[in-house]
Amino acid sequence: MGNPIAEQRIKVLLIEDDPDCVLLVSLHLGEACGPNARYVIQSAETLAGARELLSSQDFDVVLLDLMLPDSQGLDGLAALRRQAPDLPVVVMTNLNDEEVGLQAIEQGAQDFLVKQKIDALVLKRAIGYARERSHLLSQFEGIIEGSAEGMLVVERTGRVLYVNPAALSFFGQKRDELLNRSFDFPLSPGTRREIRWKCNDAEKVGELRVAALEWRKDEAFLASIHDITELRKFEQLKAEIKERRRIDELKDEFLSTVSHELRSPLTVIKAVVVNLWEGLAGPMSGPQNELVKIAVRNVERLARIINNVLDISRLESGHAQVCPAPVDLARLVKETVDGARLVNTQGRISVNLQSREEATLVFADPDMLSQVLHNLLDNAMRFAKSKVEVSVSAPTPDQVQVTVIDDGPGIPKERLPELFDKFVQVNRPKGGSGYKGTGLGLAICHEILRLNEGRIWVESEPGSGTRFHFVVPRHVGTAAPQAFTHGKSSK
Repeated sequence: MGNPIAEQRIKVLLIEDDPDCVLLVSLHLGEACGPNARYVIQSAETLAGARELLSSQDFDVVLLDLMLPDSQGLDGLAALRRQAPDLPVVVMTNLNDEEVGLQAIEQGAQDFLVKQKIDALVLKRAIGYARERSHLLSQFEGIIEGSAEGMLVVERTGRVLYVNPAALSFFGQKRDELLNRSFDFPLSPGTRREIRWKCNDAEKVGELRVAALEWRKDEAFLASIHDITELRKFEQLKAEIKERRRIDELKDEFLSTVSHELRSPLTVIKAVVVNLWEGLAGPMSGPQNELVKIAVRNVERLARIINNVLDISRLESGHAQVCPAPVDLARLVKETVDGARLVNTQGRISVNLQSREEATLVFADPDMLSQVLHNLLDNAMRFAKSKVEVSVSAPTPDQVQVTVIDDGPGIPKERLPELFDKFVQVNRPKGGSGYKGTGLGLAICHEILRLNEGRIWVESEPGSGTRFHFVVPRHVGTAAPQAFTHGKSSK
């Protein structure tokens, strides 16, 4: 059986113009080979020759002499770093060049060796350390480059020395547009501040944090930028929603207060005009009767508006008293339809009722259900062309459903979701004579059914009429149905 640990071949590029040094290094590396590592050496006498080899082959490490025929000092290291920035380089110096070796490390070399002190162990250790340092540095740079946090290194004068991709994305610029340019924001270590930047006609918001660091032996700043643009948009949206809710609450409170204040004088006005109309204050001429009749009609309309505002205010405030009881929903619907037929004296709209022979006992507040039925039926008759159909059914064992259908012009599909919002009036052609309401009737129906554990929904298309449906929980007890009264609930 072979060795379970595979032999590692380490390709070394030796850049050295002294044949004796090349031979010596080759001998030492051959001696350093063991069962787990084999050093494969390829040499070049000039920097140009080495760069040609690098362009066609892969190497694991470079041993670089700093004194070459075509390169002197650290220029050769800089050229190699530009061509192969991730390749670990170990520089070789003469005995009196240790200072140059340290400078080489500052400029990207992983280690340096003094030629007169080289042996097999030193070479093996230097190559191993150089490769490991290069690997760790690549990992660290990968973390920085891949970080979602924008990072820049800025020297004390404000010039940008390094920038990662996240920072480029935040500023919407290319690397060469930021490097060696002035950083536009104040830098104070240990601080945190919000910065704003125009990027592609949109404003970006970042949280800037600054720390002091040493960059290539010079004092500098590390500026990290956390992009909080979306967070600020979300906070602004929350603030806008909060403000809208506050305005809505003020509006509701104002309407409720005004409605309460109007109710008393309106009651007096209504009593006066009704007395006049009924002749209790003495006889009036025909034209006077017509004027009083108009006044009575408009007083009643104003009373309905005030009652609707007070109803929705009470329902939404949580102060509405719900008194559920067993109610025969089919009976309640029949009496509501009969009342609508009596009001429809001109007979312009026919109202048809369909009720199946099945149990329709529900558990809900009877006065509230009566208000829902009146609102839906009044709404349907207002928009119908010729007929309204009402049905009662039990689609599930635990619910009873009422459906009110008109043959009016219908409602655009995009307007259906907002139909149960307050003060919403869909601009349908009117079936009646110019009716103008508050847009509260359906919102009241929605709130009433919510409080009675039911729900309401609508189906409609332009030209196909409108179908309102609501369901309430079926009564499962044995008590007899509670008597109910029509009209607005006094609760």
